Amino acid sequence: MINMRRNLKAAILGSTGLVGIEYVRMLVNHPYIKVSYLAGKGSVGKPYGEVVRWQTIGQVPKEIADMEVKPTDPKLMDDVDIVFSPLPQGAAGPVEEEFAKQGFPVISNSPDHRFDPDVPLLIPEINPHTISLIDEQRKRRDWKGFIVTTPLCTAQGAAIPLAPIYANFRLDSVFITTIQSLSGAGYPGIPSLDVVDNVLPLGDAYDNKTIKEITRLLKETNRNIPESYPEDLSLAATTHRVATIHGHYEVIYATFKEDVNVEKVRESLDTFAGEPQRLKLPTAPDRPIIVTNQDARPQVYFDRWAGNPPGMSVVVGRLAQVSRRAIRFVSVIHNTVRGAAGGGILAAELLVEKGYIDKR
Repeated sequence: MINMRRNLKAAILGSTGLVGIEYVRMLVNHPYIKVSYLAGKGSVGKPYGEVVRWQTIGQVPKEIADMEVKPTDPKLMDDVDIVFSPLPQGAAGPVEEEFAKQGFPVISNSPDHRFDPDVPLLIPEINPHTISLIDEQRKRRDWKGFIVTTPLCTAQGAAIPLAPIYANFRLDSVFITTIQSLSGAGYPGIPSLDVVDNVLPLGDAYDNKTIKEITRLLKETNRNIPESYPEDLSLAATTHRVATIHGHYEVIYATFKEDVNVEKVRESLDTFAGEPQRLKLPTAPDRPIIVTNQDARPQVYFDRWAGNPPGMSVVVGRLAQVSRRAIRFVSVIHNTVRGAAGGGILAAELLVEKGYIDKR
């Protein structure tokens, strides 16, 4: 069991960004991880409550509002035990490496290190065993600290429901169409004339990185059937941005190498649980996947905050048998919660439980 008397101090880099504020909101009442350092760019020296645009539910927590925003400098963080990094692509890589060299555990939502062979790409319910890569990472790079990454929110919206299907059935192909919210692009996001009255394709590069990440996550999923990962599994994605604020909606068609029963697939989704649920980690939802039988659900507006804690469950619905060897379903994920900050906190909790994070 977790030692609940442990009091770990956390720094949040990019604390005034959309993912940064979700870290603040979710950690303010955490049982043993406490926010002690807020880093930001362009607002250093000012009270957090004055400079942040609070683009989420609730208000800026009173105990956080007067905290001073400080520089992103590991030399100023002597009493910090965990660093959460939702920094943007490009800027994140060298900053995170410097923190790891200085002995900090870094939980990153950035893509900069997602495909380093010694860096875990972690969804705690799917591939918790990959945290052992930390040992190789420290040895290879001669670091006292380490970096663990979380996947792209879009990839998580498909990979979380695909994982139990992949674990229990012989998949042949997966075709994904995404309809993604504006907050996935950060603040201030997409120019209004690009997205209002429009569906904005995100392009081949985004499609390809989505598939690349899902492929890695499925390869790292433990299987309940004897065959090894089918190298001929075909995956494709077409991604789009629309004018919703939070929540990614994904339409998924899956075909199989043999006849499949949609009710068996439903059961695998409905009963799915992982290491966070077995360990009863504080941010782990009781049900990582909530299956709805309502014909008109899930909907982004109504279902993005599903789960307990809110926003930590992926909602799956419209599950249907297309043919003897094909099914269709849709999923909704809260992209800045489960797909980013909440996933990062859950990863940190797993690392605490497994002995990789403690007081520095």
